Amino acid sequence: MEKEPNLSETELEHIPTSEEVCSVFGELIKSEYVEIRKLEDEQGLYLYDIKIPGDSADEEIGYEYMRKGHYKEGGSLSTEIHVVYYEKGVPVGGTSAARYINGKWIIL
Repeated sequence: MEKEPNLSETELEHIPTSEEVCSVFGELIKSEYVEIRKLEDEQGLYLYDIKIPGDSADEEIGYEYMRKGHYKEGGSLSTEIHVVYYEKGVPVGGTSAARYINGKWIIL
């Protein structure tokens, strides 16, 4: 008896493109940003980091996209964008800003 394929085995999860991630960055911030790093593998974009200036000269705010998975740079249980606050180059806090769920970005 032939096994019927499981939907989850045959259904491919959409991987957000650089343009889609930039669109979410645009919703989260309303200023120019500096691209820090942008990494892709055979499946597409998996890491994208940007920074914007903070409220004072020694503050910066980082927005970090990571696709679900494990990579040499780290890993994530879900596809998300996190915000990291820096003072004098040192992370001092952060939070989740957006999560990719069922093919749609949810701003948190």
